[in-house]
Amino acid sequence: MTSPTAALVAAATLALAPALAPGAGPAAAPAKLRLAVLDFSLAGSAHPDLARVLSDAAARGAEGSDYQIITQGEVAAVLGLDRLRQLLGCSDEESCLSDTARALDAERLLSGSLTILERTALVTVRLIDAHKGRTLSRASTSLLDATEKELVDAARRLSYEVITGKRLDTSGLLRLQVDRPGAAVTLDGKEIGKSPLSEVPRVLEGPHTVVIQKDGYVRWSTTVSVPPGGEVPVEAQLIPVKLLGEAARSRLWSWAYASTGVTVVAVGGGLVFHKLADDSYARYKRATNRTDAQNLRDQTRQRATLANVSFGLAGAAAVGAGTLFILAARADARAAEGPPLAVLFTGQGLVLAGRF
Repeated sequence: MTSPTAALVAAATLALAPALAPGAGPAAAPAKLRLAVLDFSLAGSAHPDLARVLSDAAARGAEGSDYQIITQGEVAAVLGLDRLRQLLGCSDEESCLSDTARALDAERLLSGSLTILERTALVTVRLIDAHKGRTLSRASTSLLDATEKELVDAARRLSYEVITGKRLDTSGLLRLQVDRPGAAVTLDGKEIGKSPLSEVPRVLEGPHTVVIQKDGYVRWSTTVSVPPGGEVPVEAQLIPVKLLGEAARSRLWSWAYASTGVTVVAVGGGLVFHKLADDSYARYKRATNRTDAQNLRDQTRQRATLANVSFGLAGAAAVGAGTLFILAARADARAAEGPPLAVLFTGQGLVLAGRF
C-alpha cells in the first residue's frame, strides 16, 4: 500500500515533469542536469525577506552554467513547495535536502544559509549531489556591517564559485584624487578616510556616491557608475569658500555704491520737478483766464507728483544703500575672522557654506 508521503512525492514528480522535462526529438541537445535552488535558511537577526532575495541572487550566480535552474519560487508556483517540504518533514540536513531534490526530479541542490550576529554576517552556499546525499562543494564569506546589496552580491558570487570552481569578480576600483590634503572622503554614506587615501577603494559594481568635505571649502559630491572589474578615476577640486566670499563682498560694495548713485539721481530729479511745480504754481496764481488757470493747475499737480515719486525713490534707495554698506562692512569683518557665510550657485546647485 502506498504511503501518503510516497504518493505526494510521486504527484510532485508528475506535476513538474511537463515543465521540467528536456526537449525531445532527433535534433534535441543533451539534457542538462537539473539544479534546484532553495530559499536560504536564516539565523540570528536576519530579516525573513532575505530568504527569497538571496535565493534569487544565488540563481543568478548559477546562470550560464551547465545546469537547468529550478528556483523555489518557480516550483512553488506549480505545486507549492513549502507545503511539500513540510509534509516531507525536511530540515537543513543534507540527506533531507537531497530527498527534496529527488522529489523535484533534480540531480543537484543549491542550498544557502545566512547568519547575522550583531555586526557580522556569515553567508554560506553548498552544492549537494541529490543522488549521493553529499556536499560537492562549499563556499562561505563573512561581512562586517553588510548592507542588503552586499549580501545579495555575496550570495551571487558564492553560488558561482561552488558551481564553476572559479571566483566571480563583481567589484571595481574607485581611484580618488583630491587636490587638497586632509579632506574627509565619504563613500555611499560611510567615511573611508582623509585625503590622500592610503588605499584605492574597491566597491561593488553599480552606482556610488562620493562626497568630499573640508573646513573652509565648498562641499564636493558626485555619483559614478563602476563596471565589474573596471577602474573609475574620480578627481575632486575643492573651491575655497573665502574666494567665493570675497566675490560676494565685492558685489555687496558694488550694489551699495549703485544704490547711492540711484539716491543721488532720484534726489536731483525730485528737486528739479519740485522747482518746476513751484514755477507752474506761480504762473497759475497769475493766470487771467479760466482756461490758462486750469491748464497750469493740472501741470502743477503732475510735476508735484513726479517730485514726490522721485523723493520716495530716493528715500528707498538711501535705505537700501545704507543696509548694503552695513552688510558689506560686516562681511569684511567676518572675513577677517574666518570663512564667511555665503550662498553659492555652483554646478551642483544651491550651496550654503561658511560659518554658521
